[in-house]
Amino acid sequence: MEIIDKSIRGKFRELNEDRTGVFYNGTNQVLFLVADGMGGHAHGDVASKFVNDEIQAAWEQENLIKSGRGEAFLRELVIRTNRKLHDLQQSHPDYRGMGTTLVLAAIIEDVIFILNVGDSRAYVMRHRAIEQVTRDHSFVNLLVESGEISEEEAKNHPKRNIITKALGTDRLIQPDIFRLRNRQYDYILLASDGLTDVLREDDIHRTLYQRDLSLHERLDSLIGQAEANASKDNISACLADLKVGAKM
Repeated sequence: MEIIDKSIRGKFRELNEDRTGVFYNGTNQVLFLVADGMGGHAHGDVASKFVNDEIQAAWEQENLIKSGRGEAFLRELVIRTNRKLHDLQQSHPDYRGMGTTLVLAAIIEDVIFILNVGDSRAYVMRHRAIEQVTRDHSFVNLLVESGEISEEEAKNHPKRNIITKALGTDRLIQPDIFRLRNRQYDYILLASDGLTDVLREDDIHRTLYQRDLSLHERLDSLIGQAEANASKDNISACLADLKVGAKM
């Protein structure tokens, strides 16, 4: 297994409010994440860094986690981190209004756990298919799910960047949690909306299954395409190759 991450400011933002991380605990179990801070003047970069650092510290202090305990551990970790972020704002008025999305993946024994809050996404891939695991917590996704607009219409909706859930905005947040079998997939991609707003799923899949590219070249290609497609946001992703050395 190989996991890499990359985050860039992009061409249209003065500040990178995203954070990415790849962390290992005492028995080399891995957790990786993307956090997309919100607020600009309200310190979205502080929020994403705070969440990144809290999760990193908690994960690295752990040793062997059994898959049967994994879901409860990760759920409580996200809930506790959110509570700390919310309380930080109460004691520092300058920080009020900040928040961040979060999508994380942890591989524990034969299970992939994926948790998300907000509209940063997780995808898993096989040679023949790409699957969006997470469900966007966003205004336009509510419209799509209610049948008011199509997925194509959602891509250009004027309110497509309004999210309905984020870390730091309420003291109690429940993340969505997904369990997948580890050996069924080739790649996991976690990405902020700076990438997913401007790349179609088939373009992501085709890029990752190009032959004769290293994992770094595949990720660089995705981020380069997002820039070329005039992404207006920071662009961040973690990419995991679950079957290093296997033929494509």
